[in-house]
Amino acid sequence: MKTKVLIVGAGYAGILCANRLQKQNKDIEVVLISNSEFFQERIRFHELASGRNDKKIEVRELIRKKIQFTIGQVSKISPNSNAVEVKTDQGTIVYNYDYLVVSIGSQNTKTKMEKENSIQSKESLDLFLKSKHPQDIVDLCILGGGLTGIEFATEWKEKHPNTNVTIVDQNHFGRSFSNVGKEYIKNKFESLGIRVIESKVINKIEKNKIQFHDQTEVNYDTLINCTGFHVNDLLTKSGFITNESNQVFVDPFLRSIKYENVYVAGDAAKLEPSHLRMGCVTALPMGAYVADTISDVLHNRNISPFRFHFFGRCVSLGRNDGLIQWTNFDDSPKEKIINGKLGALIKEGVNRFTLIVLRMEKFLPFRFYFWPKGKEQRNSNEFKETMIQQGET
Repeated sequence: MKTKVLIVGAGYAGILCANRLQKQNKDIEVVLISNSEFFQERIRFHELASGRNDKKIEVRELIRKKIQFTIGQVSKISPNSNAVEVKTDQGTIVYNYDYLVVSIGSQNTKTKMEKENSIQSKESLDLFLKSKHPQDIVDLCILGGGLTGIEFATEWKEKHPNTNVTIVDQNHFGRSFSNVGKEYIKNKFESLGIRVIESKVINKIEKNKIQFHDQTEVNYDTLINCTGFHVNDLLTKSGFITNESNQVFVDPFLRSIKYENVYVAGDAAKLEPSHLRMGCVTALPMGAYVADTISDVLHNRNISPFRFHFFGRCVSLGRNDGLIQWTNFDDSPKEKIINGKLGALIKEGVNRFTLIVLRMEKFLPFRFYFWPKGKEQRNSNEFKETMIQQGET
């Protein structure tokens, strides 16, 4: 009987893992499950929200022919019995597996209020586009000054210059950038007329107004939540040991610390202690690593811990401006940047390269994608044992 590997989630990590795994192991069965027939290029959601046309890419276009692809919603994961329940248009299907790869990504948001909008999942993006017409938005307020908030603010203001755009960051704005990088972004915002409210604690969010602890206020007619991502709580409900964002704690080999035949790749994985952050920058190498590691296990080869080395952080500032922030291996910023048109070209090249990687792993008979490896992201046995004990109490 063939070894069966079930991959839940067809994002950057899931598709890369499926292609790479299938080409290295001709005698295994690889099943990829997604809740959509289309690949979600989330790194372009801020562009789509601002008015760019959506170019739909089918998942089947990106995966090898021998991979079994199922469209459906995972309703239950039973790691104790090695089974996953999927609701499809044809009814409920139960898949058994020898190895499970969880790569469902993070599309939930840290909700601040009931009537807020979001562009952090395809469903929330589509809802925003259907319910809001750009010409009707006068005062746009963005919660969160991270990469998503920065990119969306500049993209929107460039496309819709008559809109009043405000970013609210309860921390120091641009804190993940160097001084020179932060200064460049602030100057860009000033040139576009984007207002920044930083280091103010929100007291209350009402229908069209945000009130801060210092009694100041900001008015809006449209509120966009870009404060961060959460993973679906299905993983927590399924018995995995997770954190407050529903990420699964994994060992240095990206295996669930509770179930060793379950690997986690992408945003749903939490490796401690670690400098890894959510995004396709880590999802791609994690997906490739999991495929290589399962292949090594199947062929009785020694396995090595996952390693990853950051080099930089890319952010678009509209269509013709961008910022490349060089970083140390642990993602801390260096006082070195590339900006302007060249920065925009590099950012666009990085975006396109993600799809090139997926397609090359599909078509080429050998492994195409390799990533920068640095220090081992090793967590101690003591941490693992502590988390298991906490999960069982």
